[in-house]
Amino acid sequence: MSRKLTVGAALALALLMVAASIPLTMLYARSQQNKLIKDLPQLIEDFGALQEIQKKVGEEYYKDPSGDRVTIGMVRGYIAGLGDPRSRYLSAAEYKTYMDRLEGKTQELGIKLRYSPEVVGLVIDQVMAGSTAALNGLRPGDHITRAESGGLPLSIVAEIGPDEAPAEIEKIYKETAVAADTASIAVTITYKRDGSYQPPVNVMLGSAVSSISVDLKNAWAPAGTTPEKTVGYIAIHHFFQNTATQLEKAIDNLRERGALSYILDVRGCSEGDLDSVLKAIDLFSVVSRDGGVMATLEYKDGSTVQYPSTAKNIVSSLPGGKFVVLIDNNTSGVAELFAYDLKRYNPQKIFLAGAPTRGVRTVQEPFELSVGGAALLTVGTVTPYGVESGQSWSVTPDETIPGSETLYPVIYQISGREQQLTEAINILTRPREKTVTEF
Repeated sequence: MSRKLTVGAALALALLMVAASIPLTMLYARSQQNKLIKDLPQLIEDFGALQEIQKKVGEEYYKDPSGDRVTIGMVRGYIAGLGDPRSRYLSAAEYKTYMDRLEGKTQELGIKLRYSPEVVGLVIDQVMAGSTAALNGLRPGDHITRAESGGLPLSIVAEIGPDEAPAEIEKIYKETAVAADTASIAVTITYKRDGSYQPPVNVMLGSAVSSISVDLKNAWAPAGTTPEKTVGYIAIHHFFQNTATQLEKAIDNLRERGALSYILDVRGCSEGDLDSVLKAIDLFSVVSRDGGVMATLEYKDGSTVQYPSTAKNIVSSLPGGKFVVLIDNNTSGVAELFAYDLKRYNPQKIFLAGAPTRGVRTVQEPFELSVGGAALLTVGTVTPYGVESGQSWSVTPDETIPGSETLYPVIYQISGREQQLTEAINILTRPREKTVTEF
């Protein structure tokens, strides 16, 4: 029997082989895709679920869904799915606000409020340097009894309970932020000082963020003597592009007023970006211009960026020049880098007090989107001066101060903060047999 195939049989066999090879090729290709694309089967399943949800919403939802709202919700959900609270989607308005704040250009009242059990109401906790509140003579401890804008009263009342205080403080901040966007840019404040009413003042909502507030505190003094105000106090609320300039001016101002030592308070501070905090750190830097770096940023792919120092070292020119940096477990991110670097630069002159910090080592950057808004994403981790890249580090106080380890209810938290500040002053002005401190 001849083993030769006819032309027709050969052609039929060839077509059969091609047909058989197609599914085999597809199976092979899919197996390779599974290797190249991580979790491809799960991705296909998730995409199918998304299509099914979209179909059901279109068929069953009682209103026609807004395309923009659904898209923004999907984008927010995608970033939220990363499980990183510091990465988030910013709408166009949120992105503008975010960038304005980093540039130090936003509206603010110029005062921070707290609840006082002594007056059973809200008092000024901090006055921002350079604000009209400071220029009009408002001081920490002033009891705010009334505030109005454009003839309309705001939320502040003369007496308020401790449980209501947090919500009322938040409300007054929101109300003054709204006033900043309208024609009414002045807030009239009525207040008491030492129990006596003072003339009302008009506080303008400024266009530049004050990153710090400044005061001069009484030093320790032996019994029977009058304490002198020689401790400069600077609370740093956030690290924005104008923070370093404000910080340097504040230290100069306090020095001219007789400050011999200083407290830098970064308790609760977390907001800001890496470039801004490095400008502030550089004021205290003592490392060489050629080889010293203030921090190293390491990206996902292992590449690094080093930030060199100018070794400005303003501490060396200050009389006394001793600092206490107050930290707590709400100090996080850029503020932790600030505290750690300052201590490493000047271990003989800079002392950390309070409680261990939050432990946030990541750095975020905004990425503007073509469709509007931006994605604020964690891009890497930062390592401070004197630590090898990738090595773990933490900020722990040289001395733990009671009252700074946990969050307290409002009435107790105020007492705890004052106790911490008193102890920080005592650290700077030892011997410590007795404490005489005024706030």
